[in-house]
Amino acid sequence: MQSGPSKNPAHQKAFEEFRRIEQLQLRGQREVALEASKSLASKNSGWPYAHYSLSVSYALLGRFEEARRSIRKAISLKETIGSFHAKLGEILHRLDDMDGARKAFARAIELEPNEVSHQVSLAWALRLSGEQDEAIGILDRLYEQGVRDHRMVRILANLLGQMGQTERGIEVLEPLANETHSDQQIIAAHWYVLARLYDKAGRYDDAYAAATRGAELNAKTYDPGEREWLFEQRSQAWNAETMGTLERSGVDSEKLVFIVGMPRSGTTLVEQIIGSHPKAYGAGERINIFNAVRELVTPPDSSATIAAMARGLQKATLARTARRILKDMEKQAPSGSKPERICDKLLLNFQHLGLIEQLFPNARVIICTRQPLDNYISSYLLDFEGVNAHAYTDKPEWFAHFYALHQRYIEHFKRVCSLPILEVSYEQLVEDQRAQTERMLEFLGLEFDERCLNFHELERAVNTASTDQVRQKMYTRAMGRWRHYEPHLGPVRDAFKSHGVQID
Repeated sequence: MQSGPSKNPAHQKAFEEFRRIEQLQLRGQREVALEASKSLASKNSGWPYAHYSLSVSYALLGRFEEARRSIRKAISLKETIGSFHAKLGEILHRLDDMDGARKAFARAIELEPNEVSHQVSLAWALRLSGEQDEAIGILDRLYEQGVRDHRMVRILANLLGQMGQTERGIEVLEPLANETHSDQQIIAAHWYVLARLYDKAGRYDDAYAAATRGAELNAKTYDPGEREWLFEQRSQAWNAETMGTLERSGVDSEKLVFIVGMPRSGTTLVEQIIGSHPKAYGAGERINIFNAVRELVTPPDSSATIAAMARGLQKATLARTARRILKDMEKQAPSGSKPERICDKLLLNFQHLGLIEQLFPNARVIICTRQPLDNYISSYLLDFEGVNAHAYTDKPEWFAHFYALHQRYIEHFKRVCSLPILEVSYEQLVEDQRAQTERMLEFLGLEFDERCLNFHELERAVNTASTDQVRQKMYTRAMGRWRHYEPHLGPVRDAFKSHGVQID
């Protein structure tokens, strides 16, 4: 935050705690940060920055309604801080209130006209909402004024690529990518954008090299042994023998649809198609199930097991958690709407289908699949932001291991769960959009609607790496993309083979 709190001796302890929480947030310790922020706001209810801190913590956990309440409280205590309004704009954008977001960003810029980050945040929100011309206008103007803010230039370069000005995008970003910077992740992000730009320009060797450089700078870690251990624990907790004996919540709602799969497997596209139906809503990547897993079936120490915790879940506990999740999902839908189906597309929920069945026995699951080599290259060229987020995409061996593991999860839960499950192939979807759309809607119990074929016209924020694809009509050019990168695919081919993944 640019306009931070002054170091007032009267609030010395609160100030120090505020800064400590900032570090927790930056390191990805989100749950710890939230509890600390709650305590800070409780003990310093009249200090606006305490509520700002709480808002940031809620937003990092995807709890945007609570984040909005907290930032509005901060603004009510001190209305003249531009960063408060900028944060409100970011939150309203995530809640699909673009009009409110615009007003909030405008107020932030009015209060702090020299703060570049507010204008950049507005441009970023406009870009994710599909308003690219206005976004690029803001960034281009800053660039012509001589501003070389790293985030600003990176977003500008990305937009230039989308607008067909790929060479100019490369030209503006390459100098910053080759700078020395104290934060290697900032430079890594530049190289990943360059990877996409080189790809668009047909410079495939340069694209692969840029992504490799980004991965080296990010220096993420991945532990296959730990992932295998978790799979064994979960497959023991929810297996053919136990599923019939485990308690259910009794919440019989059929509203929830869980869209799962590997990154870049078509989950955002599927959600956008379904969300275009007048009786459905795409809520994006919600972390409700992640929180439920942490709360209900994550052992506090080595003396407990996931299986024992799953067996010990009582109906009342499951019902309370399920109702809370359902209420949160319903609140994401536009005011006044009453969707019959609400989609949660947090990719890795395929790991938790056993608990999902305990919570929502009438939910539906859509599993998205994609040709492994295409899936690999589409993931490898992207920077998944966040502390160690999707680290398995950074190395061929890691990706092949996790791809195979995700297949094992899916096959396991298909055998033991009674949840209705539909598999959707990315290739079949883009080759025959109408037939696959009809198939998905039939699975969801919804009548066919032509608007689902025009999914790219749906106006909503899309906060994933697939935001550009869902703003366009269906296209097939991403199929067989791996062929451009054949000289680099030897290691991942070998890794897929060693893990038993069929790629042909």
